Amino acid sequence: MRIFSKSISLIFLFSFFTLTAGGIPDIKTSVEVKTIFGRIKLQDELLRVYNLEHMQRLKGIDQSGTPAYWNGVPKFSRLEHSLDVLWLVLNFGGDLKEQIAAFCHDISHTVFSHVADIVFGVANYQDTIHEWFLQQTKIAEIIRGYDWVEKDILPDNPDFKRLEQPLPDMCADRIAYNIRTAFVFRMINQEDIDFIVNKLRFDDEKKRWYFTSKKAAKKFALLSLAFTEHFWGSADNMVVYFITSKILKRAFLLERITKDDMHFGTDKQVLDKLDNPEICDDPEIKRLIGKAKIPKTAYRILEDDEGTPDFVPKPKFRGIDPWVYNQHSQEYKRLSELDQEFAAEFKRIEEFCKKGYKIQLNIK
Repeated sequence: MRIFSKSISLIFLFSFFTLTAGGIPDIKTSVEVKTIFGRIKLQDELLRVYNLEHMQRLKGIDQSGTPAYWNGVPKFSRLEHSLDVLWLVLNFGGDLKEQIAAFCHDISHTVFSHVADIVFGVANYQDTIHEWFLQQTKIAEIIRGYDWVEKDILPDNPDFKRLEQPLPDMCADRIAYNIRTAFVFRMINQEDIDFIVNKLRFDDEKKRWYFTSKKAAKKFALLSLAFTEHFWGSADNMVVYFITSKILKRAFLLERITKDDMHFGTDKQVLDKLDNPEICDDPEIKRLIGKAKIPKTAYRILEDDEGTPDFVPKPKFRGIDPWVYNQHSQEYKRLSELDQEFAAEFKRIEEFCKKGYKIQLNIK
C-alpha cells in the first residue's frame, strides 16, 4: 500500500513539474490586432467576442462577394472590416455596448456577402436575420452580465449613432468600408488615411460625424461617389451578382448546397462544393460560373431607345455628403454647400442611380 501511495505521489510530482516546465496551455488575456487606422488591444468582453466561432468565420467572408474570387477584385474580409469599425467606435468615444455592436455588426453576413440580397430577394438580407443569427452564437454568455440580450446590440439601435447613420451622413461602418476599399484598390495610401482620420471628429451633443477640414472631407467623400458608379454600381458587378444568384438558386434546387452552407459556411467552402465534380456535376452551373468569370462577355448595355432589356439595375446610391465644421464661424455645413464641383458630381451620381441602365444578357 505504501509503495502504491509513493507511486501516485511520484506521478503527481512528475505531472506538476512537466506542466510548470511549459506544459500549461497559454491562456491569452489579450490579443493585439491591426486595423487600417491603428492597433487595438482586445481583452475581456471584446476578446471573447473576437474568439467566437461565428466571428472567426468572417475571415472567410469577402466584403465584395464572388467578384473577389472570379474577377480579380482586391480582397478584404468582413472580419478586417469589423475590426476597422470597432477601432472607430472605440477611439471616438463609444461605450462598451456600442463597441460590441460595432464589432459584430456584420456577423450575420452570408457567404458572398450582398449576393444574398438577390438570392433571397431581400435588400440588406443580413440585417433582417441579425438578431436570429446572434441567437445562434454564444454571445449571450458574454453580455449576460450586463443584463443585455441580443436585441440590445443590434446595429440599428437608435443609441448607436457612431456606428450607424442614414445616408448621406457618415458613420463608422460607412467610413471604414470606403477607406478600406480605397486602400486595397490603391486609390489612397496610409498617409492619406492618417490625414483623413486626423481631421475626423464626432460631436457627442449633435450625435454626428464631421470633418474639421474641407480638403479631408472632399478626399473622403469622392471615394463614395467613385465606388458607387464604377464598382458597386457597375454593370460588371451587377451582372456577376445576378449570375451568382442564379448559380446558388440552382445549387439549392439540386441540393448541392444548403441554406445552412450560406448562413454558416465560408466563401471557400461553398466555392469548393461548386468546383467539386463529385458534389456538383451540373453542367449548367459550370457554364454559368464560366460566364461570371468573364463578365464582359455576358452582357451588353443598351442605349435608351434600343431593344428590350433583360433587367434594369438601379444601383443603391451610397454617396456621402459629410458635415464640415468651420471653427471661425462655429457652423456646420455640408460639403456640397461648400464645394460646387463636389455638389455637381454628387447630383450626377445620384441621378445615375435613380435612372439605372438597361442590360441585355448573354448567358444562355
